[in-house]
Amino acid sequence: MPDLKSVLAWSAVAAGVAIAAERRLSKSLADPEAPVLDWELVRRIAYSRCGGDGMAEVEEAGRDYDPLVAELVPMLAEACNTSQQEATFGRVRVVGRHGFIDQNLAMMRRMLRPIEERQAGWGSLRPSPLMRVPTSLYVGTLLGFMARRVLGQYDPVLSPPSGGGGPVEGTEPLPTPALLIVEPNVRRFAEASELPINSLRRWLMLHELTHAWQFELHPWLREYLGKMIGELSRAPGGGKGLGLEELMQAARSIRPQLVLIGRVQAVMTVLEGHGNYVMRDAGRRHFPDFDTLDEAFRRRHDPPQAAERLLLWISGVAFKLQQYQQGERFLRVVGEAAGQDGLDRIWSGSDSLPGWSEVRHPEQWLRRTGFSQAAPEAGTARSQPSPA
Repeated sequence: MPDLKSVLAWSAVAAGVAIAAERRLSKSLADPEAPVLDWELVRRIAYSRCGGDGMAEVEEAGRDYDPLVAELVPMLAEACNTSQQEATFGRVRVVGRHGFIDQNLAMMRRMLRPIEERQAGWGSLRPSPLMRVPTSLYVGTLLGFMARRVLGQYDPVLSPPSGGGGPVEGTEPLPTPALLIVEPNVRRFAEASELPINSLRRWLMLHELTHAWQFELHPWLREYLGKMIGELSRAPGGGKGLGLEELMQAARSIRPQLVLIGRVQAVMTVLEGHGNYVMRDAGRRHFPDFDTLDEAFRRRHDPPQAAERLLLWISGVAFKLQQYQQGERFLRVVGEAAGQDGLDRIWSGSDSLPGWSEVRHPEQWLRRTGFSQAAPEAGTARSQPSPA
């Protein structure tokens, strides 16, 4: 049975949520054209759930990460078959938990902007103001949870096309892509796992710099993903009502949307798996404490508490960890069957990216791209969870 402190704590949380919801609900109902989410409420809830900003650790870290970029770029260039002159990327921003939340809120607002542009014409398909408050509370809570957990993140600054297909007049220019390091979480994990802080930073940076390599050396990738995400934001059936004809049109549009979701999922799986693939291969060659780091991250992504495992599943983090493993398996099979030429082909253009079925069955991709009729079995080495 739960103890009294737990009951009181959860009661206080529930009461706070109810009060916030009641106050926000009246405002939302008075403004049916409001954004999809109440962004101010999302930010406040995320701040309150993140366990403090941790700015003292950020200020102390200073420029500790800049020398790591110079050290790791040659390793990454070797692992990715890139000349060192090309691999001049990796703008590092060391942030606290509030900085992580702010960066992700900006990212979410860019992703949802096409929906907010179109929702005025959606008629009865427009999101109900009644749902804005609970959805905002939910998103804020999950964002606060992630802000306590994530160590690093690369933001490529994806921006779906606007409702008209071009830039929105009067909107602010897009920010520069950035590699975020959430320093309070890095420090906490290093202490809990008894890892040397510099070893942990090098390991983490190798994975995140791989994402920078993917986007900054392959500009087509950002445009390709942004276009697909923009397509996903379109309302089924054009969003003009719920008559029989509109319902039939919406039903016919579901299958293409599902196919598109599969394509996005496949790309994200390859991106995350490639980060693991490079991190493991380069790490084994260059990090003397590779086994210690590998074991520490395995324990980190295997939480012992049932409640935390449930939260990871609800938030989608557990599925993201599966992406790392599935994507790394795909890269390893391609590397074993087709060598560096096969790995390079993946990044040659959107037509060379695998579909979802090909990610799960790499031999299909190898046949389509003309490398091999028979792929070896997937590598038996244990997949390394991502450091993020």
